[in-house]
Amino acid sequence: MNIAIVDDLASDRLQLIGKLQTYMQQARIPFTLYEFDSGEAFLEAFSPGRFSIVFLDIYMGGMTGMAVAHAIREQDFDCRLIFLTQSEEYLREGYSVNAVHYLIKPVSDPDFTQAMRFCRLTSSPQPVYLDVISSGTPIHLDTSNIVYINLQKRIVHIHTLKHTLPVTGTFTRVTEPLLSDPRFLLCIQGVLVNMDMIVDQPGSTFLMKNGDAVQINLRKKRSIVQAYRQYIFESMSENR
Repeated sequence: MNIAIVDDLASDRLQLIGKLQTYMQQARIPFTLYEFDSGEAFLEAFSPGRFSIVFLDIYMGGMTGMAVAHAIREQDFDCRLIFLTQSEEYLREGYSVNAVHYLIKPVSDPDFTQAMRFCRLTSSPQPVYLDVISSGTPIHLDTSNIVYINLQKRIVHIHTLKHTLPVTGTFTRVTEPLLSDPRFLLCIQGVLVNMDMIVDQPGSTFLMKNGDAVQINLRKKRSIVQAYRQYIFESMSENR
């Protein structure tokens, strides 16, 4: 999914990026972000079907966001448009281009969440893979099968329900692609767990589906357990 932010103020783009990254990570929706500081720059990169969502600042130097929106609608009626502005002056005109929402700056978290919900996005059903090398053999591993990853005697091991794979590379390099995945949690130095594989949390350990007990960092236990509980709560809310 490609998402564009078109705003001539870098500070406003940065604020929106933070909200967007948080929302999409929690929704487990992968996306690619594009930034543009003018309507003209955006239209040079635009083509029908390329962008799923476009955030448009209405008041920009050169083309206004509303002018850009009309140019988009001449070629693409499926692209979701969300306007950014400091007043409601163009609110009525926003309906003429079938805008999803009209956000007043500074954008509040509840308003942003509502706008994204109006976009009616769904998480990708496609599996996410991790490419590793085990015993000299390249492996394209479905990350949903990972129970946890740990560093043992300077060797990184990936534990699945059926196998334990020693893999080539440092712990940091192997786990880096998973750090932005909301399913995975670093519970102690050198151990990354898949929270979908946790069956219980007795004391200062996580009991995993393969029967292993993984230690939780005692100094950070409160925040780690809170992160796990928050993940479970959000997962339950999504499945209602």
